[in-house]
Amino acid sequence: MFDSLHRPLAALSALVLPLLYAASGSAQTEWDPSYYNPSPSLDREELLPLPCGGRMTFRIIRTPVPEDPLADMAIMLGQASDETGYSEYIRRAYLAGSLTESPLGVRTVFFLMSKYEVTQDQYDAVMAEECPQPSMRGRLPVTGLTWFDAIAFTRAYTEWLYENAPEALPVEGERRGYVRLPTEEEWEYAVRGGDAVSEQDFRRRHFPLEGDLVEYAWFQGPRSAGGQLQLVGLLEPNPLGLHDMLGNAEEFVLEPYRMNRIGRPHGQVGGFVTRGGSFRTPASSLRSSLRVEYSYFDETTGAATDLDTFGMRLIVSAPVNVSLQRTQELRDAWQTAVRMRAATIDDFDPLEALQTLAEDSVDLGDQQTLERIRAEVAGELAARDEIEGRALRRAISSGAVLALMLRYDHRLIEGVRTAFEYEERINPDSDRVRQLRGRLEEMGGRFDNTLRAYVDVLVQAADDYTGERHEQQLEVELQSLEGRGLDTLIPFAELFTAQALAYQNVQELDVDQIMAEILR
Repeated sequence: MFDSLHRPLAALSALVLPLLYAASGSAQTEWDPSYYNPSPSLDREELLPLPCGGRMTFRIIRTPVPEDPLADMAIMLGQASDETGYSEYIRRAYLAGSLTESPLGVRTVFFLMSKYEVTQDQYDAVMAEECPQPSMRGRLPVTGLTWFDAIAFTRAYTEWLYENAPEALPVEGERRGYVRLPTEEEWEYAVRGGDAVSEQDFRRRHFPLEGDLVEYAWFQGPRSAGGQLQLVGLLEPNPLGLHDMLGNAEEFVLEPYRMNRIGRPHGQVGGFVTRGGSFRTPASSLRSSLRVEYSYFDETTGAATDLDTFGMRLIVSAPVNVSLQRTQELRDAWQTAVRMRAATIDDFDPLEALQTLAEDSVDLGDQQTLERIRAEVAGELAARDEIEGRALRRAISSGAVLALMLRYDHRLIEGVRTAFEYEERINPDSDRVRQLRGRLEEMGGRFDNTLRAYVDVLVQAADDYTGERHEQQLEVELQSLEGRGLDTLIPFAELFTAQALAYQNVQELDVDQIMAEILR
């Protein structure tokens, strides 16, 4: 996957590992897949080698963004609750994966997240002096760790990969990726279902459940965990194919705890954070926004804090500045973004004007004030730009749905019309003819309303956004539709954008032509 030919990691590591072990004189028996991927999926999955013949299974977590070095996606995290508002209140966050690939010409931006919580056997394969004998008991999540233990594991694992199987890690630019703990944004984006769910489902308390929570999470009580840690992979996965994101072991994240200051992170930094709850968490408390703060050290012992509920899940990512070319691209993109964000009236650029005033001012206090104003204006313009991008993506998806409805309804109408014409020839005064005529009138009215809605959305999108913005947000929306398994809508989203751009060019509406293109 990650080399120039985009070969799957599973095949690559299968070739590399036996040679590595043979060369080191310490050949190990390959683990049975049931120990590292007990619930295999038909979807593409990635395997990273472990010492001792082990493996770790990862899922691709896509973050659809335009092809722009500064592009990221806005996501709404948290939950509205007076009780936990200081910690979990709804806030806007931003996310972008650091890995990319374009095997078929379609660019994908993503990070890798381990499909299961790290197991005891996987932990021992990296950290123990002797190789573990893989077993069912070893398939329990490793727990009883400190946050520092988790960091040490990601370091040791990455260093082993760099020394023994560097080809298994992704490469971005001139830099190789590495293993680490997830950030809070990465973790919550993944547990909610990422780009595999609708925005409405993404913001719910839990990811979409087909059945009861007990089928997806190990929580407190006799009908679920019964006070015991459970083997990974026994329950149903979330929409991204990740198991045990809620319950079982509560999972470390990378950064320290911050309160929520009504929609933004508070300035005070606290202890470490775990996410997702554990087998001791009541079902009523399990939620995608659940986050718990712990002190790094136990006051009673002076040692680092550890609990038998603490576990971890891993991320594979890469640095930001991966080459000199990438650094230059970031600088260029930044300068372009500053100019594009500026609202221009008769070629007036407020950001440029503020910068000129600051540079011309001889008073240091005035300079600092003007720079602060410029930064505030730039921030507001950037926020407006992100809101506009989301609105256009919603217009594209709405247009695609309406176009699909038009095509479907047109086929139904033609079927009913054929039946009506046949019945009318046989017995024009029959009840059947009257029923079919009424149904045709009803369906025709609905069709006309849908067509008017489609044209209204198309014209508004064409009037409100530039062609460049259309093409940029279409790319993002296509990735989102693919991630949610809505491939049927992709050609209609592309058609909607093409028709909007065509209208921009000629400023004339040919509804018959629009409809003919939809039916094709």
